[in-house]
Amino acid sequence: MANRWIRSWLDRLLPAVCLVCGDPLGSAEGRVCGLCWARARRPRHPLCPRCGIALQDTGTAGSSLTCGECREWLPYLRRARASFIMSGTAAAMVHALKYGGWKELAREMGAEMAAQSLGKGLEGEIAAVLPVPLSRTRLRERGFNQAELLAAVVAERWNRPLLRDVLVRHLHTRRQARLAPRERLANVSGAFAVRRSTDLLADAHVLLVDDVLTTAATVQECVRALCGAGARAVSVVTFARARPELPRADR
Repeated sequence: MANRWIRSWLDRLLPAVCLVCGDPLGSAEGRVCGLCWARARRPRHPLCPRCGIALQDTGTAGSSLTCGECREWLPYLRRARASFIMSGTAAAMVHALKYGGWKELAREMGAEMAAQSLGKGLEGEIAAVLPVPLSRTRLRERGFNQAELLAAVVAERWNRPLLRDVLVRHLHTRRQARLAPRERLANVSGAFAVRRSTDLLADAHVLLVDDVLTTAATVQECVRALCGAGARAVSVVTFARARPELPRADR
């Protein structure tokens, strides 16, 4: 509460600056200036039709098949899309939201995520939107779940119900960013559960929202829980996509 009051007071006293580059902001800009937005890297087309990664980065450009990144994914993980590559502007925004507590960024980031297309009209199948949950320990440490803030914006713009407390993380695990890809799968195994049943999950295609997608280990465990509780398929939208060998900011 005190930090929010101090930040509000400073915003009135000092000129607003971009959270990425520190330059003064124009009156029509949000928390990130137009130049930094223009510098944000988007995935390069052509994209893998399933996981949305740039096929040029996987050596499969020109192929109509899915790339090796998602070949081993669970079959009911239908689509994944990310607005940006986890570097530069996007990485700075993820860190400012998650670790800097700049929750106002969620509105701008969520708007970019809501503009993503799952392809072939799959948006019409989506019955509900769910955030990837935090453990109680991590939620107490951070004070908020950044995925829930982003999911609220996506749900509003897609005009879908937001299911805040259906999927829960009942195991506190190590931070994924510190682990190798194979360790990530073991780390989150069995960490998620559906706390309460809802008709919106029954034989439904639902949308899972998070800030960053790296190896999809966390997402796949969420998918296991959701489909085990009756969902037919799950797609995921994130603000950024990170490759395992690149700097990242996972949960």
